[in-house]
Amino acid sequence: MHQIYNQIINLVKSNISNIKDNHIQFSDTAYKPLNFDKNNFKEIKNIKSDNKIAFIDGGSSEIIKSSNFSLNLIRIYYTIYLNNKRIKAKKIDFYAFISTKNVNNELFYNVEFINYNLNEIVPNNEDLLLNSLDETIKQGISRASISNVANVIRRFSELKTAINIIDNLDKKDIIVLDGSLQCTFTNEKKYFEELYKKATEKNITICGLSKTTTLMTDKGNSIANALNKFKINGKWFYNPVVEIKSSNHKADMSFVKLHEKSKYIFRFEIYKEQKQYINDIISLISNNCKDAVFIGYPYGLIEADRNARVSMQEKDMMLTLFSTKFGKDWEKIKESLSNVDAHDILDNIS
Repeated sequence: MHQIYNQIINLVKSNISNIKDNHIQFSDTAYKPLNFDKNNFKEIKNIKSDNKIAFIDGGSSEIIKSSNFSLNLIRIYYTIYLNNKRIKAKKIDFYAFISTKNVNNELFYNVEFINYNLNEIVPNNEDLLLNSLDETIKQGISRASISNVANVIRRFSELKTAINIIDNLDKKDIIVLDGSLQCTFTNEKKYFEELYKKATEKNITICGLSKTTTLMTDKGNSIANALNKFKINGKWFYNPVVEIKSSNHKADMSFVKLHEKSKYIFRFEIYKEQKQYINDIISLISNNCKDAVFIGYPYGLIEADRNARVSMQEKDMMLTLFSTKFGKDWEKIKESLSNVDAHDILDNIS
């Protein structure tokens, strides 16, 4: 048995330490990777500024689901900081009812919004009428699950929130989105273009910070492991990384260690037309990364993530509420939910 464990340990070690990484590997020819170079590490310097930073995140929870409809609670939260003090925050909830629709003999997913007038945050319905075989929401070769549309709604709502927050910001303020600046869904580019246009007019910087990244080096190693091999002390950002020529990804990419005591390296992106501000922007964001809750990660994003989440307890309470409201019709409705519930039952068997 010890021989098996030793073999496993040796395999893990050999795939971490004995790798000579050259650059990040991209499958898309619109991305031209640059070789790793120690000279690309830049020190993050502490600066004082009266510019505000707005952090935005979203969450969602599927309350009721059948094969042909899905009821979701979408929650968007933003918080604005000035000199590391919160000066404004807002949580916005709305329901999205997704159903199947036959368009020219093909199945599409259609969205209806429920609640109050939320024009400032709710995406356009036309942008969410998505083919169930849309490549951006499909799962492999299979038709996309109706549940996947909630991810699109949440993302578009985050971007619309960013667009509207600009009205509350001043010249040289910053918006930090949770995640990258890459368009991954059909019609997402439309919202990014509007955001960039409005931000440029008011000189607001747009950037995104990703908690995780699926990017790997040309040897299949993680980016964090590749950069840690250079043993750079203190807090730093690594740039340039890649030349991006994609119209769906108008960003300049970096990797950042935002606190000298942090063990984490994050992917950071800034709108490419604003990359000349990158030193000051990263410095300001790093000032928000001193909280012991998650040292090296912006507290504004911690706050946004925590407040945007819909807990299982909250979901269960809403389900109970709806079952009561439906009254005697609930038993009939449950019949249409039984097939999708079977997987949940198996998940709960221990």
